[in-house]
This record gives sequence, C-alpha cells and structure tokens, in this order.
Amino acid sequence: MDVLGIGNAIVDVLTQTDDDTITAFDLPKGGMTLVDQDQAESLYAKAGETTERSGGSVANSIAIAAALGSDAGYVGKVHDDQLGGSFTSSIRSHGVSFRTPALTEGPSTARCLVLVTPDGERTMGTYLGACTALGPEDIDQDEVAGSAVTLIEGYLADTEQARATIGKVIDASAKSEAKVALTLSDAGCVERHREYFRELTAANVEILVADEDEVAALVGDDGIESLLADQGGHCEIVAVTHGAKGSTIYAVGGVRHEIETRPADELVDTTGAGDAYAGGLLYGITKGLDLDVAGRIGSVAASHVVAQLGAQPPENLKSKVAQDVPQAG
Repeated sequence: MDVLGIGNAIVDVLTQTDDDTITAFDLPKGGMTLVDQDQAESLYAKAGETTERSGGSVANSIAIAAALGSDAGYVGKVHDDQLGGSFTSSIRSHGVSFRTPALTEGPSTARCLVLVTPDGERTMGTYLGACTALGPEDIDQDEVAGSAVTLIEGYLADTEQARATIGKVIDASAKSEAKVALTLSDAGCVERHREYFRELTAANVEILVADEDEVAALVGDDGIESLLADQGGHCEIVAVTHGAKGSTIYAVGGVRHEIETRPADELVDTTGAGDAYAGGLLYGITKGLDLDVAGRIGSVAASHVVAQLGAQPPENLKSKVAQDVPQAG
C-alpha cells in the first residue's frame, strides 16, 4: 500500500446557508464547536437539505490520494447505523480500502454539520461519537509495516486510547521501512498537547504536514528547521501551508521549496483544502516525485476541492491535476 490513514471517521453533513442561520444555531462563524449527541441530532434536523460524505481530516486526505492513483487504505471507527453505512460507501467509492469493524452498540457514528455561507466560509458543529472508540486492537501492524507511509491525524492525541493506537502504529513502522506522517489538525489541538507532539516529531515522525499557525504553536521560539533530522528533530520533510499564499516545504540537507497556489476556478467551500494538499503531497512523495512537484500536486488538488461543496475528490481529479502538473501522471 502507498498510503494508510488513521483518524477520526466522521460523516460530513454539508448544507449551504446564510449568516442568520449560523447565529440561530448559536455557532461561532468559521469555527468548530464540539456538540453532544442530542445537540448533533437537533442541528441535523434543522439543517434542511444536506449532502452527506465521508469526512474527518485524514479520511479526506486518503480519499484524495486514492483519487490521484495511490493504493490507499484507512482505519477509523463508525457505528453500524445509517451514517456509518454512508461513511463506508463514500470512502470506498474513491477506491480506499476501509475494513475497520463497525460498533454494534454504544455511541452512534460521528458527524460534522458543515454550514457553508456564500463567502465560502464553513462553520462546523461536530459530534465525535463512535470515532472515539478507535483503539489499538483496530490496528493491523502488518498493514502498517507494508505501507510506504502511514498518516496519523493529530486530533487523535485528545484521548489516551487513541494515543495508544498511535503508539502501535509507530511500533509497527519502526520495525519496517514504513514512514510515519503526522498532520497537526488544529492549532488548539497542538497547544493542548504540545509536549506530546514535540516528542513525536523528535523521535518518530518522518513527514509533518501543518498550517503556519499549527507549526508555530509546535515550535514556539525555535525555527521550523529545528524539526528536521539534521537539525535536532526526526523529520525528513516538513510541509507548511499558508492558505492563499501557498506552502513551504522544508527537507533535510537545507532543501526548501516555495510552492505557489493555483487560483481556484470558483471559491465555493474551503472545507478540506489542507486535507487535499496533504493527500496530493503524499501521493507525490510515495510515487517518488520531486518534493516541489509533490507540493504542486497538493496545491492544485486543493484548488479543485475548494471549487465545490465538500472535501471529497472532485470528478476526474487525476486528469485535472495532470493538466497543471504533467509529472503527476
């Protein structure tokens, strides 16, 4: 397998709305608010016409990688309910191997109500539900060892059980040629678990993907280069996104690439832009492409994702990316 992802399996429930509705739902515009099951069901009932897609940061990245041509798999927990079936069919439709056993009792499948306003901003109310049941027993160490890269979702640091799951992934990778990639997920998550992430990037993570706020929360007064293996860290590659300003890729040996964005044909929904970048980047890396080419693939993939509603791979993504990046193949 080229890329294996481990993360929170969440169904994105997307709807287009206006600022008045956001206010009525009592959600901070542009933010992500955790809600309980009753609140989640209430929001879902009020949302009106919706579109349901497999979601969660790393699930989105893995779907993008698969759509580009990666042999990709995903590990995450859903419940054996309607939304769990929706997640499973959605992620498999992109060619992703998803075999994690579903819960038959306990919390229902996680869902994120994504309210998209005309300016392309997304406001989220997230119920974590079944995805918090993911544990070490769900990790097939042979599958991890047989993957070129395993991408870990930073949000998993929020529970001890998920940290144990990360530990099992790291152990399997250390005993093989497999590399560990980490996406930091959210600056608030980094602030909550800074020392834990510092330990991972100092000893276990070869590829780090983060936005500029997340990586700033991680390194503090140290430079980003301090994360690299030849400057005291363990990372071979650190990719930092800057939103509309592009991205910067740092690598051992003093390598640095500035990657420009591809302007979106239309800005509809910024959900999943960073996830798409990560998926495109890892596709390029595992196919042996130069880092600047891999970063360009990520940038172009992100530009096509924000031109639609939701973070799923757009139709014919591979051919669309190849128009801008012929090396993508």
